[in-house]
Amino acid sequence: MANWELLTNDTASRIWDVNLARFADCSPFQSYAFGQYHQNIGWQPRHWAATDENGDIIAMCLGLLRPFPLGFGMLWCVGGPVGDVQTWDESLRKTILETTGLKHLYLRFRCDRERSVADALFLNHRGWARSISPMTSSFSMEIDLRDDQDALASKLIRRWRRNLRLAEQNNLVIKVCVSPDVEEISDVYVKMESRKNLSQQFSPEKLENLFKYAASNLIFYRCEDEFGNLICFRGCLTIGNRACDYLAATTEKGRELRASYAVLWQMLRHCREQGIEFYDLGGIDPWKNPGVYAFKKETGAREVEFLGEWDWATSPVLRFLGNWVIGRRQSRKSAESTSVTKERTPAPLASNC
Repeated sequence: MANWELLTNDTASRIWDVNLARFADCSPFQSYAFGQYHQNIGWQPRHWAATDENGDIIAMCLGLLRPFPLGFGMLWCVGGPVGDVQTWDESLRKTILETTGLKHLYLRFRCDRERSVADALFLNHRGWARSISPMTSSFSMEIDLRDDQDALASKLIRRWRRNLRLAEQNNLVIKVCVSPDVEEISDVYVKMESRKNLSQQFSPEKLENLFKYAASNLIFYRCEDEFGNLICFRGCLTIGNRACDYLAATTEKGRELRASYAVLWQMLRHCREQGIEFYDLGGIDPWKNPGVYAFKKETGAREVEFLGEWDWATSPVLRFLGNWVIGRRQSRKSAESTSVTKERTPAPLASNC
């Protein structure tokens, strides 16, 4: 029988990532650094580990806690739990309640391991339910970097390969950046959000904390034109042999120069050299974002369905309320994007924006 326990922050800082990297379903969003990043934007990271009868860690869960008055709280687990699914039962929920001291808890996780029927059925039988109002997509694309570079290139769809070749003829300067300029990055994001009618992707505060606290797990590439202007960037989070897209934006000039093709290709080569075997390109939605979907698909990546978002609460009413609040938030973000589209885009020019 597995035994879940809450690790102290001191213990987690020493052993968390080393143990996390051992699991085949490890996620950068479960790394110690990712928890520290969220600690500085309003969450309280908590690290739970399950051990077997020999004291070996067989499952892990980084939860981001947000307590409220009167013993209420919300716990959000991104990318996990990881390890033995059979341990994600009542004992995990009981340990979380006992160690947080909360009486009323809404608990949600988004697991980034590939979905299997057996895992889904187990979770259903152990009191978890699929989230009614998911916050993210459970569909993604993954590139297998275990092949050599020639094999990776051979999987590129013809159009993607052609755009890469054109980008490489544009005198672009692509380099790893260890200390990104937050103001410069924010400016590129704002311009992209305006062009694509998106809600804010990252506030300057979030970017500053990400670069400060998650730097050890972040690979960041910037792309400049021949005059030294930032026109594209991409950042991925890593743990063990896995990496996941996390930051990406391109200016209008960057689009004209096809910079995103050259930057992603350089990122993949870099990750492969660093021992990364699997690169997650992030969520996909062919209907809402067909252009992004095509860009990812034409890399030759494999479509993946993750186990996705599941939740549980100390009462049915609290679970309903948690999903309702999240659903309202998602609807509001969608409505804001639609409103921005109507305000900024005259009908005759819509196709040019």
